[in-house]
Amino acid sequence: MEEKAAISNADVADKLMSLAQLLSAQKENPFKVKAYRRAAKTVKALSESVAELVRDDADLTEYSGIGKAISGTIREIVQSGTTGQLEALRAQVSPEMAAMSAYPRLDPARVLRIYKKLKISSIAALEERLASGEIAQRLGARMDQHVREALTERHEMLLYEADNLVAAVEGFLLAKCPVTRVEVTGEYRRRVEIVGEISFLVETDDFPAVVLKLERYGGKSELLSSGENSALFRLASGILLKVEAEAGNNWGAALIVSTGSDNHIRKLEAAGGQVENLAASTEAAVYRKFGLSFIEPELREGDDEVELARRGEMPALVMAKDIRGELHAHSTSSDGANTIEQMALAARKKGYEYAGITDHSQSLKIAGGLSEQDLWKQIRYIDKLNERLSGIRILKSAEVDILVDGSLDYPDELLRELDYTVCSIHSKFSLGKAEQTERILRAMDNRYFTILGHATGRLLLKRPGYEIDAGRVIEHARKNGCFFEINSSPDRLDLSAENARMARGAGVKIAVTTDAHSMGEFDLIRCGIDQARRAGLSKESILNSRSWPQLRQLFQR
Repeated sequence: MEEKAAISNADVADKLMSLAQLLSAQKENPFKVKAYRRAAKTVKALSESVAELVRDDADLTEYSGIGKAISGTIREIVQSGTTGQLEALRAQVSPEMAAMSAYPRLDPARVLRIYKKLKISSIAALEERLASGEIAQRLGARMDQHVREALTERHEMLLYEADNLVAAVEGFLLAKCPVTRVEVTGEYRRRVEIVGEISFLVETDDFPAVVLKLERYGGKSELLSSGENSALFRLASGILLKVEAEAGNNWGAALIVSTGSDNHIRKLEAAGGQVENLAASTEAAVYRKFGLSFIEPELREGDDEVELARRGEMPALVMAKDIRGELHAHSTSSDGANTIEQMALAARKKGYEYAGITDHSQSLKIAGGLSEQDLWKQIRYIDKLNERLSGIRILKSAEVDILVDGSLDYPDELLRELDYTVCSIHSKFSLGKAEQTERILRAMDNRYFTILGHATGRLLLKRPGYEIDAGRVIEHARKNGCFFEINSSPDRLDLSAENARMARGAGVKIAVTTDAHSMGEFDLIRCGIDQARRAGLSKESILNSRSWPQLRQLFQR
């Protein structure tokens, strides 16, 4: 019984993912497949041991994403190590598919496509073709990235996904471990887009006891290394967890060392001497000793922040309260989940003064793009809606496709009727850097081009996006009076912090938008704010920190 109870949350989640994978290969109901994947994600994030919950006869359906049927499946996995359904599916599928189930994050349809294209039939051959670069060359960067992510042991996750995990680990440390103080540090505290390691600083009189407790986090966490004051674990999600102990009198210095990038610490020490073990209880005290103004965690990347702090020129970073409206949102007219009026009322409830409706243009048929006639109807509808709604102004806009020749997806006589445009690339990602750059530059020459949407088209941990000459595009935007967005969608965050910093330096203003496809997605603005802060943007650099009359003046070309 003890051996069975030792099954980890990671083991349970892997079995659920294998089930989802094999069901997908059998063309089972996609909602059922998604349900198993969602449950696996929940199990991986739990701080409690699923095995212990089953042993204590806890109600697993209380956890998000776990219904009655999946609860029964989890109990079977804990009690027997597998499920009858999983073993039956493995017996039914081809040997290639059965072997694939050892890597449950592989998408069967994609891998079988690779097998057919490259004339291979095994995971070993798949790994060889991945290493040689043939998958990327013949099937594209997105396919290469999927296989690489699915086969690797170390898992990274989006910052947005790490939020819940960090909260769970922090709660576990405070509730289960002998600690008196806890603070998250590292790349997570700097709000880096993709997190590979979660780091915590703890104050404790018994660090070995903390390590023993953490080994039971999520049923079982793999202890990779342990020292007198530091330990490294691999959690059920695959992400690394680093925990360091520090005394209170050195807390401020330890926070700076464990939060800042290596380059930040090097520049800091070049400015004022060694930071580690400096007697200072707060970070502000450390920076004062070095003759620097306080540097916000998001800026501790080793760019120009130390020199700015020396000169007392640190920017007052933008905050969520500075945002006065939304400039990129979709409705049921294209691929959104809510009507224009519902989106407007949700924006008003959030305290916004305006909301721009940017449904897709006609060429993006997969997203229900609006024909010219439909957009004319939407313009007239919004005018009438604005007459009867109070406390919110709906802005007439569209997410206009930039076509391969750099022209925009609607004629000028229609574009001039809009308050502004968000212009984006949704096709021909394979164009080379020079061609893609020229495509955008030509689009910006249209006087009705306002904001460049998700400038590189990237999807974090899914596809790298297309290459552009960011410097040329930013300079062209400056000359033409065009703008950029930081798209707050957690898997986009595009512009990158580096490109947003470059735009800020050129004096080009940036909208922080959500690209919301439902009312609830307005809350994702916090992700874009994180990105804007990493780029050192103050509210003066943010388009939608302005009133609509101020924006309207800026948008005129």
